[in-house]
This record gives sequence, C-alpha cells and structure tokens, in this order.
Amino acid sequence: MSDKHLVIIEMFCGGSHKQLIHHLLSLAPDTTLLTLSDKKWHWRARCGALQLLPQLQTISRPVTTLFMTSVGSLPEVVGLCPQLQDARKVLYFHENQLVYPTQSERERDYQFGYTQIMSALMADLILFNSSYNLNSFLGTVDSFLNKMPDYKPKGVAELIRGKSEVLYFPVEFRLQGRQVRDPKVLHIVWPHRWEHDKNPVDFFNSLTSLISSGLDFKVSVLGKTYQDVPDIFREFQSSHPDYITQWGPLDSREDYLTHLGTCDVIVSTADHEFYGVAMLEGLWAGCYPLAPNRLSYPEIYPPECLYNTPAQLTKQLRQLCRNPGLTRRKWERVMGQVDMSRYSWEGLKDRYCEMLSIG
Repeated sequence: MSDKHLVIIEMFCGGSHKQLIHHLLSLAPDTTLLTLSDKKWHWRARCGALQLLPQLQTISRPVTTLFMTSVGSLPEVVGLCPQLQDARKVLYFHENQLVYPTQSERERDYQFGYTQIMSALMADLILFNSSYNLNSFLGTVDSFLNKMPDYKPKGVAELIRGKSEVLYFPVEFRLQGRQVRDPKVLHIVWPHRWEHDKNPVDFFNSLTSLISSGLDFKVSVLGKTYQDVPDIFREFQSSHPDYITQWGPLDSREDYLTHLGTCDVIVSTADHEFYGVAMLEGLWAGCYPLAPNRLSYPEIYPPECLYNTPAQLTKQLRQLCRNPGLTRRKWERVMGQVDMSRYSWEGLKDRYCEMLSIG
C-alpha cells in the first residue's frame, strides 16, 4: 500500500464526471472513492456532504490529497471528516453556478453559487475545465457577493485567482472504423441534454426553416433525457418524423460513438456550456462542428465553425444541405487547425498526475 492516499469525492457520478473519475483511478489504483448517483442534482448540491456521511466515516487513515468536484460543499465535507483536514484539497470545476442561465433571474438559487465560492476559498488548488469557465467564475465572484445587504467582502476573486488553473477535461478519443455516410443527404446530429439551457429552440427552428425551404436532410437528436423535457422536442418529433434517423439516447457508449461516425455535421446551440465533450467527440468521429461564437467554443474551434446568430446557423446548414460533400473538406480543414492532443487523455494524463501529486 502506498504512503500516498488519494480520496476522490464525486457527488454527481455520471456523464463526464464519471468519465473523469475512471481516468483518475487508472492513475492511482490505491484510491478511496466516495460517490453519489447522478440524480437530483439540486439535492446533491445542497445536502451531498450529509448524504456522504456514512462513506466519510469509513476513512480511517491519513489522506494526502482530496480531489472533489464543485457540485457540493467542500467545507462541509471537510468539517464532517477530520481525516481530510490536513489533506491537499483539489477542487475541479466542470461548470460554475454564477453564470448558469436561468429563464428568469428571480429563479436563481444563490446558495449554489455561494457554496462554490466557499469551496474555492477552502481549496488549495482549483482546476477549471476551460478558460471560459475560469474567467466567467472569477469575473462574477465579486459582483455576486456584492448582492449581500451589508458586510460585503472585498477581494475574494483575487484570493481564488491565485490558486486557479485551467486543466482541460480529458476526452478519450477512441479509434473508430470509418462509418458509411450517405453522400447525397446531409446528416445533422445534436447530442446534448434535453434541457432549456442547451437552447433546443434555436436548433429546431433552424431545422424547420430548412424544411420550409424544401431541403432534404437527416437528423439525430441524442443526449440524455429527463422527466421534464421542453415542448419543442415533442413538437418537432410529431411534425417531422420523416427527417429523424435517431431520437434519444443509444443503448451503449459504443453505439453512440459509432452513430456519431455516420453523421456529417454536429451542432451546438447552447446557452450553457463550459467545455463541450460531445462536440469534441463528434469532431473526432468525422463531423464538421457548428457552434455559437460564445462560451467555451471560441477557445477550441476556428472562426469558420462559429456562428453569431441563429440566422447564420441556418444559412450554413442550408449551404451544406445543398452540397453535403462539402462537409468532408471542411472537416479536414478543421482537423488541421485543432490540436486534439490538448484535449485527449493521452495528452493530459501527466498533468493530472502532477496536479494530484500521484504517480
């Protein structure tokens, strides 16, 4: 048994959060892993430390490094587990709640942002999955705290900035056999969560405009579904079933990656995205990416892949519908400009070892 003891805590263990843990465990097998399932996010953010208490009580030996994501409260976790108090505390931000897009500002729950600020203040090292994530968080901390009626703290953002770095989420780019594509019909894929912050309205409005113009295409709408799905999904499915190739998640990750390889264009319309794993996976699989010129996308993709308005997205899709073969040339050009090793597990694992003091 190593004299170094790494503890990983993930209060929302699913999706990219679970993928990251899988990678970290491959680097440090002698690790204590404490997780909660990826359900009821709001309850995990509020009560995750208490829900983890039975697992925290099983930690019996000194901890060298604690790695935790920003879903829950780091101060509460440490307060409940004395063995963690002297550990080097590394906090990873997949997202930040300070700029989460609510449909109305009155709906914002300020407790979530406050919890993330307090966790950042306690951490020894803070890692953000993109420059956009880091800058949007630090750029909002002071104005967020300024909403307090009195005793407003000053300089909190600078305290956090001094121990913050960008460390991209490591994507596992698997080698996939080239899939058969229809050279005559454009295949569009939208592989995001079926929630309002991914802005499905703009996407389906663009598709409806293409249909109104008499253009032919196929569409696959993938991504995780939830109990409350925006009405636009049902409306498009019922109105335009003949255009749909795949509707909803596939049975396995292998099936998902294979299906991406049959598509020509991968689209994001997100209002909320701090990295965009699905878009990078789609690019690797051979899809030409189209993403809004905001959020994390400008730091990853060249300008030709970015659009400023929904009308510009529709215009680009219209051009590709009329000439599907153009997507392959565009994809090859983008692959020549994007250094995929910056985002790959193979390219990043040594830095993760360094940040976690393992290996």
